[in-house]
Amino acid sequence: MLFRVHLDRWVLFLLLASLRPEVAVSRDFYETDSTASCVDLLQVGLQMRGQLGLADAKAGDLFVQELANQDDASYTGTISIGGQQLQAILDTGSFELVVFSTGCRGCGAAGKTGFNESLSRTFKNGNLMQQLSYGSGDTLCTDATDVLTIGPLSVPKQPLWLVREADMAILGEADFQAILGLGPPAAVKQQAKMDREQLQKMEDKLKGWGAIVPARLKSRIEAKMRADTVLENLDDSVPANLQMRYMSVCFGAETGSKGYLVWNDKAPTSRPEPFRRLSVVGAVTWGLSLKNVRLVQRDGSSHTVGCPQGCGAILDTGTSLVSGPTTTISAIGKLLEGMGANCAQQETLPYLEFELGGETITLPPDAYIGFVTGIMPAPWRLLFKQKPFIKVQQCELLMMDTGESKTDAGDLWIMGLPFFRKYYTTFDFGEPSAGHIEDIWIREADPDCNPAAENSSVFNSIAAKNYSKFHHVNVSLRQIDQSKLRLPAWMANRTATPLSL
Repeated sequence: MLFRVHLDRWVLFLLLASLRPEVAVSRDFYETDSTASCVDLLQVGLQMRGQLGLADAKAGDLFVQELANQDDASYTGTISIGGQQLQAILDTGSFELVVFSTGCRGCGAAGKTGFNESLSRTFKNGNLMQQLSYGSGDTLCTDATDVLTIGPLSVPKQPLWLVREADMAILGEADFQAILGLGPPAAVKQQAKMDREQLQKMEDKLKGWGAIVPARLKSRIEAKMRADTVLENLDDSVPANLQMRYMSVCFGAETGSKGYLVWNDKAPTSRPEPFRRLSVVGAVTWGLSLKNVRLVQRDGSSHTVGCPQGCGAILDTGTSLVSGPTTTISAIGKLLEGMGANCAQQETLPYLEFELGGETITLPPDAYIGFVTGIMPAPWRLLFKQKPFIKVQQCELLMMDTGESKTDAGDLWIMGLPFFRKYYTTFDFGEPSAGHIEDIWIREADPDCNPAAENSSVFNSIAAKNYSKFHHVNVSLRQIDQSKLRLPAWMANRTATPLSL
């Protein structure tokens, strides 16, 4: 999942410093401040939509793409850029196409096997530079265009961000060379618009105060506003460029099994299997309302552990585990301890249940509890409030802690890979002319990662009192190497500012 730090924070800091005579503003402040470079476009050159050749994009073909399982911590699919095949993480929590280059500093294995721009006849450098921040670390990128091909689908001049420098521990032994964002297409444009409007308000407020803005700071503000104008006009969303309406994701339930992403999938309403509709509340994320998180035991007894007043959740194929607030994760750990939960007797473990987007969701024990191996990178350990994973007798609670991060719908939750192992999930991007996403549709998945037939034993529409009949497929608890985990971006930015879904 990708995260962008709001520009107003660094600007406000600089403004306050500029208005206080006793505080000297270092000439090097901007270059050394981590948030200042979050969307720093060093060279500004407007790229008009007509130059991208998007009308020539080959779209509309239904294509089932097989995804390789990377130790149950991520899934990758093959894409081609400029004729070079790369493994990409297909990430509903980010928005752009980010490609690791062979000349990248700090990119580890992702760079060594990455994209070589000199070997592509269709590659064209752009004029922009920005820093993109993920939960796993930061990347410094320059913009470019090249031919993107995914099976039978293609975009002749797909905008992309080429990573020139990175600080991501996960890249040391990475099995991917690209991150393909599948978040809402309007997200970057809306964020850029909001940033530009915020900067304008700040500038107007300073003028109203009669404050003298230092020339260097004024130049920076103006450059940021021009940069945001560029981002507002840059059509870099792959789903939008492919004019895609429906996209579906499913990961096999068995340990080590493959995943699938269906490009240009059928409309859920046209299928024989009854799908359930999750109402999306997000505009810049695949965000949903979440309520009443609880553990449900086999005898039907239920224990609420969080979100009685509501929370906000994001469906994210780029995050390895389910993630939730500290209070709820701690409550789950204590409740399991009180129950005497025994991982050696998996059939006795409770299920995780909650309301998501207006529908009741049930996740099996292997979605939130299992075994941990490997060593977590030292910088990541600092991001956890508990010692990384709560111990539950012989195993651990496989949930990542989002701390006290908030959304405009309540505490932040991330529904990572375990959600897609249970549910065949269809994302509705809406009509291309509408300019906004619609809803998410789900159906329990069968063992082959297809929507379960109505008479399938996998179909879980049974009441809680019949809970012993739930989920006839008995999936073993997973063993996760924590050094390979992909973290949600908010692990690295636990602020009091609510996230706008």
